[in-house]
Amino acid sequence: MSGRHARPHPWDDGTLDSLVVLVAESLGYTCHKAPGEIVMLEGPQRLPVNMRDVRQLARLVPRADWPAVVSDYVTTIVTSMEEPLDLSDFDLAQHLLRTRIYPDEADNGGLAARPFAPGLIEVVVVDTPTSVRTLSKEEMNGWPVSGDALFMLGRANVRGDGPLQVDEQDLGGVRVSVLHGWTFYVATHLAWLEEYLPIGPHGALVIAPNRSLIVTHPLRLAEGHPRARYDTAVAAATELQAQAHRAYEEGPGSLSPHLYWWRAGEMTYLETRYEGDTLVLPREFSTVLATLAAER
Repeated sequence: MSGRHARPHPWDDGTLDSLVVLVAESLGYTCHKAPGEIVMLEGPQRLPVNMRDVRQLARLVPRADWPAVVSDYVTTIVTSMEEPLDLSDFDLAQHLLRTRIYPDEADNGGLAARPFAPGLIEVVVVDTPTSVRTLSKEEMNGWPVSGDALFMLGRANVRGDGPLQVDEQDLGGVRVSVLHGWTFYVATHLAWLEEYLPIGPHGALVIAPNRSLIVTHPLRLAEGHPRARYDTAVAAATELQAQAHRAYEEGPGSLSPHLYWWRAGEMTYLETRYEGDTLVLPREFSTVLATLAAER
């Protein structure tokens, strides 16, 4: 069941996949491989299990503890969806709603979800004291509000939970802003990033590698020679891209290993490549950097 799309994990000989199957079967579910590293549980519900998350958790404990880790992870997913939760009263349920960012591979076709950025989706979830569970389209359609209004409400509730912590750090010689918090909803705050940082018309470089972390470098005028401005932006792109890959692999709650260009609330995927040791950026973005470098 490892699947041809999954990356090799030399330290895992397939035991984790087998444990997921055993736990799922004990709960009345069968398992089927889905794209990426998703395993779909088929039974009373249709539920995705992200094997990347399972492996990230397993790395943190001795091998002898893997059965307990897998059992807890899978059981939590199943019980959070199967627990009796009366969502028929919207006036009561609306206070539990949040929007959470997931990799787009997590969408099984039945979620109350919409695109957020390339490779990412925004999902309406129900946040209870014991679990966070996704909302289905069927449940959403049963309420007296439109889809857009529901997402606006979910975002408003995330904002109402309080702001993220913002730290200025040096990343490989480049100043970046790190937004983080003990919440599953950190990436949702990208929708109002400009309220955290002064971001000019050229936007900012952004990564959201996992559920607890945003790192950004605003593209604004800097002191010194125009060429230095360009070089600083390229250096920031290089460091952020490397950090995105590291934090995505480490997790937990991996979201995206990609580098994004944030402008006025919209995120564009910056498809990068290397020529030798040099990071090559897309032409459109390089043109904006050249313009930025020429500004006085």
